[in-house]
Amino acid sequence: MNNNRYVDLLDRINLDELHIRQAFDYYRNRFQKSEVAQGLVESCCAIDDALRENTMIGFCDRTMGRNIPRAKTAEGAAIRGSLQRVGLIKATGHELFRGCVVFPTYNDDGTVISAVGYRIGRVRSGDKPVVYWCRPESKGFVDAGMSFAKELVHGQAYH
Repeated sequence: MNNNRYVDLLDRINLDELHIRQAFDYYRNRFQKSEVAQGLVESCCAIDDALRENTMIGFCDRTMGRNIPRAKTAEGAAIRGSLQRVGLIKATGHELFRGCVVFPTYNDDGTVISAVGYRIGRVRSGDKPVVYWCRPESKGFVDAGMSFAKELVHGQAYH
């Protein structure tokens, strides 16, 4: 199977895409239930008017992790690994957008391609008041994996 067919196949069964979509849907649901987050969007002068018009605004209230199966289960490990691989969950298990109102950007086919988050309330040391995320390209994972596999085959991986 050549690389292009392999990438096409991966794109069709991309569980990372499903988990990204579910995460942003979860954030959207939490925003709709949070008067505090909605109030921030209405009153914060740092948020551009164009962002306020976004109908998919979300809120990361640090509860998503409680609604994902535990990492010790196969399903939980797969979901958490997927979200970590794409950068929505850090290696510590914390959500990238924790405490943020989140404004996703979608492409024409409805895929989340990037997002910006504005922190609500206290900003802890080391945290940024504005958080940016860009969806990694699935082809990048394939290229890196194929390159590593070729190195292993040729005995060059552990020099």
